[in-house]
Parts: sequence; structure tokens; C-alpha cells
Amino acid sequence: MLWTMASPRVLFLIPDLCNPANKGGIQVFNNYVVRALDELGADTTVIGVNDRPQDAVPGLVTCNRGDRIRKVIAAGHLYKQLLLNRPDIVLCGHLNFTPLCRQACRLARVPYITITHGMELWDAAESNVRGAAASHRVLAVSRYTRSLNLELLKGYEPDHVEVFHNTFDEERFQPGPPSDELRSRLGIAPDDRVVLTVGRLAATERLKGYEEGIRAMANVCKQIPQARYVLAGKGDDMERLRSVGDECGLGDRLIMPGFISEDDIVPLFNSSDLFILPSRKEGFGIVFLESMGCGKPVIGGNRDGSMDPLCDGQLGTAVDPENVEELTEAILMHLNGTAPHEQSDPAHLRSEVVSRFGFDRFRSRIKEVLEMK
Repeated sequence: MLWTMASPRVLFLIPDLCNPANKGGIQVFNNYVVRALDELGADTTVIGVNDRPQDAVPGLVTCNRGDRIRKVIAAGHLYKQLLLNRPDIVLCGHLNFTPLCRQACRLARVPYITITHGMELWDAAESNVRGAAASHRVLAVSRYTRSLNLELLKGYEPDHVEVFHNTFDEERFQPGPPSDELRSRLGIAPDDRVVLTVGRLAATERLKGYEEGIRAMANVCKQIPQARYVLAGKGDDMERLRSVGDECGLGDRLIMPGFISEDDIVPLFNSSDLFILPSRKEGFGIVFLESMGCGKPVIGGNRDGSMDPLCDGQLGTAVDPENVEELTEAILMHLNGTAPHEQSDPAHLRSEVVSRFGFDRFRSRIKEVLEMK
């Protein structure tokens, strides 16, 4: 049995932990893993391939000295840690790093676990597939991501591909009153009904369903004139999305504030009535948990990892992400107050999302994975 000692040595190889330029779902997940390992008493070293020296925190080895050499630096640090510090287990935090882990861990005779999120599996290189297949175990953040793994890893033992759900900061994302100051800053009147989406508004993220959200909200506003759609985030697709809003006649009812600061994100959830992300290939969607943590109802797509935080429709409303009419009807259902109680009651949403996806459960799963018993 592996890891029977009280304080196992864990080496965590990831894209980044602290680089602000790469803030997103994977980086947030990585921070939760590190926090859980720390609370469990593991002796953890993190190698952040894209983290810069100025991003350094205790236990983080940074590698980003320039695009051409950071992977070489990361490889050097990995071999050094494996051969000199002898970790008990390596957590490979991205599929792209599995070829390196496969080679280095085989040499050092150290097992490694691969963590997979979703989109990296779509067009995986053969070397990455071989690297994942050599893992002691593969963790998938949702059932959808697990299914992608099973399609990719032909012959790999299915029992060794485990669902390992994301978590969220339930102490931070809590119900609260709307922020009059934030609503005023965004041009939202006191009686406006606010539908919210938060994400990276980049051309590479078009499967998130931003355009479908705009088109659905144009329909909604014909029936609820005081409805507003806040599409928050920045990226190179912002102008195109604005054009879609103009084309649909949404006009100034589409509010695109750009980047949302850490100080404003919780007040933004609490100043909204509904969160939507009708994605088609989302690996999981931590934002669903954050919204429900604030007691706000959610709508997501029914084809991808969103179904896990939505709990197959028990907590959130699931729609065909390409059916604008179905999305329109779901939004109207929530804004008109006819959504099922279990999908709309703030206290119920908050209680259930903490019970199912809170940090205590996440930490327990880390302990199970590493057999810290």
C-alpha cells in the first residue's frame, strides 16, 4: 500500500499557481489542491511551469524565464526533485506534462497521477495519450471528462479513471445584499432584472455559449423589458459579441464591463438574479458552484461537464446549449418565478452546493486519492 506514512511527500507539477495572467479554472483548482494537501499535513513541493520568479510563494518552484526555456527549466526541476528529494507520489496537473512525467517517473520509480480537466483531451497528441496511460491513476473533474479519458485511453483500466470534482470557496461566495454602488456603476436600475455570465471572452472560448446567451436575452427582453444581460470578462472576442448584441436588438441591455476584480466578483453575483453558461464542452464549471454558493440559480448546458455541478438538473436548470428558444424559456421561467423550488430557493442552493462540493468534501477526496489514512 502506498502513502501509509503520516506526512507523504507530494510533488505537484502544474501550469501555474500564482501567475495573474493565467487566472482561470485550472489555476483556481490547483490552489485548492495545494491548500488541501497543506491541511492534510503533506510535504508538498509545487513546480509551476508558467509561474514567474515574482509569483513565488513558499513551496513553489517557478520556471518561467521566457517561453523557450521554461519547459527545459521545469524538466530540470522535476528530475532534481525526483532523484534528490524522493517524493512518494507525483501529481501531474496537466495532460501536456504527462510525457515528461512518464519518462522521469519511470527513471525514478515514482508513481504519478494525472489530473484532467476537459478541453486538453479534445485533440490530444499521441505522446500525451501514452503519458496518461502510464499513470498510476487518472483523475477527471467530471463524468464528461472521464468519458473523454475513456475514449482516449483505449485499454486503460476504467476503474483507474476516477471522477474528482472541483470545489469552491464557500467562505467567500456567500449570499449577501445587492451592491447598489456596483449596480449604479454598471448602469443597472434598482428594478432591473439581471442575468449574469462571467468568463474569458476570447475567440477560443466560443463553445461557452456567450452568443447563444445574447440571442436568448434579446428574446427575453421582448417580454421583460427591464431585463439586463451582464456579460463580464475580457478577451479578443468582445467586439464581435457586442456586434451580435446590436444585431439582435439587445442594445444597451447588454452590459459588458470587461475585467471584474476580485473585490467585485462576489457583489456581482449577489447583485444578479440568475447565472447562465450554456456551454457545449465545459469540463466542469466552478462558476456554477460560486453562483449557487451565493444562493443564485443557474442554467447550464446538458452535454458536458456542467451536468455535474447542476447535479443532472437537481440544483440547476439544464438546457440544449444550441437551442436558443429552450434557453429563452428557461431564463423566463426563472425571472418569472416559476422555476422548481430546488433550482431556485437561495437557502436550498447554498446548503446543497456546500454539502456536495464544499472544501471539506474536496479535502476528503484528496485524502482518499493519496490513501492518507
